[in-house]
Parts: sequence; structure tokens; C-alpha cells
Amino acid sequence: MRQEWDIIIAGGGSAGLAAALPSARGGARTLLIERQTKLGGMGTNALVHTFCGLFHPDTSLPWAWLNPGIPQEIGEAMMKQTQQTEPDLMGRVYVLRQHPSLFASIADDLCAAETQLTRQSGSEWTGLRQMANGWQVEVISRGVTQSHFSKSVIDTTGDATGARWLSPSLWTMAPPEKLYRPAYVCALPKVTGEHGEGWRLALGALIVKGIRSKALPETAMGAAFRDSTFAEEMFMTMDLEAGQGQWDPFDPTKRADLEASGRLTAISVWRYLREHHADFHNCPPPQFPVQAGIRETARYVGDETLTGEDLAANRRFENEIALAGWPMEKRENARGPKFRYFDQPQPAGIPAGCLKNSQYPGLFFAGRCLSADHDALASVRVMGTCMATGQAAAQMALTL
Repeated sequence: MRQEWDIIIAGGGSAGLAAALPSARGGARTLLIERQTKLGGMGTNALVHTFCGLFHPDTSLPWAWLNPGIPQEIGEAMMKQTQQTEPDLMGRVYVLRQHPSLFASIADDLCAAETQLTRQSGSEWTGLRQMANGWQVEVISRGVTQSHFSKSVIDTTGDATGARWLSPSLWTMAPPEKLYRPAYVCALPKVTGEHGEGWRLALGALIVKGIRSKALPETAMGAAFRDSTFAEEMFMTMDLEAGQGQWDPFDPTKRADLEASGRLTAISVWRYLREHHADFHNCPPPQFPVQAGIRETARYVGDETLTGEDLAANRRFENEIALAGWPMEKRENARGPKFRYFDQPQPAGIPAGCLKNSQYPGLFFAGRCLSADHDALASVRVMGTCMATGQAAAQMALTL
């Protein structure tokens, strides 16, 4: 099969979705390729249940959208479907609770409305080749190989997949011991009671007691609980060490071990809480995610590289294409995050050169694999900022 398009987007997560919509609305024949069966990336397949990075970072002021366009459109759609009138203030940040099933539904509705947009699910991107007048993209779906051609390609896979085919000099990755730890999230239905801060502290103490008595594995230590937007539903999130210095997110055996560890821990915690905490007595088994939440793998090397110091100093750029407002949330171990806030409660800019490399015209990259250093990635990897950079990549591709 051979088909031609104006823009091909690889990866249907928050960045890919945010790239596909303006691309199609701008009149480009757009192909969106996704390996899973639903769009939304970590927000649907890994059950990441908050939109971070959507709002202005100054929490002394009433909340305000940070990046207009697709990020705000999706945020408003989620607020409407979950009947939220405002985001939650959590410490020094605003976050919007989102429901993974509704995010998948919102993505479906938005894409279905665009006649210039074609979606392929269950399709694996298998090759990329630079041509004289554009790009050749190879895809395999259920054993059938396809060749697609376009003037522009946008890589939103989160893994810098295209860069790893093209050149070792086009991508970089932190050493295993520094990679931000993956998360394992599951949904817990029929959890009763009120869940304030005191409740969470008591629950944490109960889990520590279970670990000390060997009733729970050590991996349960970082379990955190957050209410869904719907009654009697909670999400449980656990950061996993994943082998620490031996962690390789591209090793399929290590990925399998990670997923198994997450499931084992989730079931252990569920059984323990059903027995020892009244609010969980009627809770059925947890709903597992399609995949663990991967926070960091490979990144492109672009014309410019956003740094943690740029963010901390609230640096702005003449050629900026989006704004970052989420603090640097560093998770280099499974003992919880270390936040580095910007020097001022103001956003920082993301320059256009972080989404392209001039040696490869027509190739753009956005989301978790944009050109940023390890520290900056701790901020810009969140879904709200990924939407903003995905949208910007599409706008840049439309101008070619």
C-alpha cells in the first residue's frame, strides 16, 4: 500500500492529537498513526488522570489558561464532561483532573469532525527515510506493510523514534540512573468515605505498617491516592525504581518486568487495603492500565535546546512558539518528586528551534521528545505543555 499525505504525525498522545487537529483544520491531508487502540497516550493508556501545565503558574491570581488553542479546547471539553468549574489548587500549582475514558472519547469526537484527518490505530511506525521532496514513512499494521509519503513528518512518539533511525547525532538520552522513574497507575472503584489530607496521611501510615510487616512489597512505599472526578472512584499511582541503574526503556524484557512489578504491587495493595481499611472493603480488583507511564526516554537534538536554567530564569525568546508553566518535577528515584520552581511565578518560553533540526527540513518533533535537557524535560513533559508543542509543530509544518 502506498499513499501520499501533506503531513504525517507519528504518535497519538496529547502532543500528537494536538498536532493532528490544527493540521487538518489548516487544510492539510493529515495521517495520524497510533500504536495503541485509542488516542491520548499516557492520559488514556497509562491512566494519568491530571492535566498539568495547562494554567498560568501564578497561583496568587485567579486561574487562567496558559496556551490558547488546542490545550484550552481540550481542557474546556474535559471540564464540561466532568462538571468541573475550575482546576484544583494543589500547593503551588493548578491542575485539572481528567478521566482517561473521557479523554479518549473527546479525542475521538474531535478527530471525527475533521474530514482531512485519517487515523490509523494498532499501527507501528517501522521506518523513516528522507526523500528528495519529502519523507517516506513505513508502517506495519497486523502484518501488512504500508508506505506513506509526505512533505512533513511530526514525531510525537515520546521516544524520538525518527531520530533513532536517522542519525545517532540527532538524539540523546540521560544515563539509566538519571532517567525519571516510570509510574504505574490503576483505578480503584467503590472506595467510600471522605478523603482529605488526614485520611491520606493515615493511609500512608497503614501502608508503611504493611511494608514493615512484610504484608506489602517495598514497591508499595510510594503509593499515592487521588479522587477521580466521579464518586467512589480513586486512582492509585506508584513510582517504580525499574532497576534504577539498569533501567532501559527500550529493552522489551525490562519493560515486561516493569509492567509485572506494577501489577504485582497494585494487587498486593488492593488486597491489603480491602482487609485493613473500611473504605476499601467493597472495592473490586483494580483496573490496570494498558501500559506503565513512561516519563523519559530519548529526545531530539534540535537547532536549540531548552535548559532547566532557561525555565528557572523565566527566559523568553523572540521565536517562542509555546509557554511552559509547570515546575521542574524531577523523579530520579521512586521516593517522590523534587520540585524546582521557576524564579518568578511567570511562564518561560519554548523556542521554535526545539521542535526542528535544520539538517532535516520537514521533520518536526514535539511532546516528550522535543529538544530539551534532562532538567527542562521535568517540566515540559507534562500533558498540557505537550499539547502546546504539538500544536506549534503542526503550525510550523503548515507553513512549508
